[in-house]
Amino acid sequence: MNGNNLENLEKIFDFLEVAEKLKSTLRYNKTTSGRQESTAEHSWRLALMIFMLADELKLEIDVSRAVKIALVHDLAEALTGDIDAILIAEGKISKEEKEIQEARAVEKIQQTLPALVGKEITALQNEYNENKTREAKFVKALDKIETLTQLAESGYKIYDKPEFIANYADKAVGEFPELLETLKIVKRKLKIEFKKGNIQWKKEYDNFCLT
Repeated sequence: MNGNNLENLEKIFDFLEVAEKLKSTLRYNKTTSGRQESTAEHSWRLALMIFMLADELKLEIDVSRAVKIALVHDLAEALTGDIDAILIAEGKISKEEKEIQEARAVEKIQQTLPALVGKEITALQNEYNENKTREAKFVKALDKIETLTQLAESGYKIYDKPEFIANYADKAVGEFPELLETLKIVKRKLKIEFKKGNIQWKKEYDNFCLT
């Protein structure tokens, strides 16, 4: 192993030390044990869902690339923290401002990595944000579905924005309709939780999920 390889390995482990912060970066959602979930936990299960559903649904998807996108799609949060979608919906921060913060964070992280790996991570992040490829649309839709799945599992007691929650994945799944049946399953589970909490489930919430 030459000096360049050793230097690159050291850079990778420096990067992994930064990425480790995702294990303690907390999100809006809670786990079934009642604690807040971390970004790392969300990204892990998203990658697992990609692996399993792409095969089960026989999708024409580059699974390896989709998994890579999933693993890095929230990487910026190691530096920015989780900027919750509800904050954007409430106008407390703009989508553009969130994207600027995250782009700066990814650029900062990229600079610590070996050139080729850094460029790939930036390319994967850009692909996800631009949402033009099938892989990006697949990951973005499943990203929303994973969040809804966690909400259904954690229960109605944290549903402080029920309308936002019920419609959360609709637009993204509309961009990747092969996941329609998957969303229906999750929405049925969510609907049960709404009922348990005496939260109204409006008819329009079933736009994608006819019951």
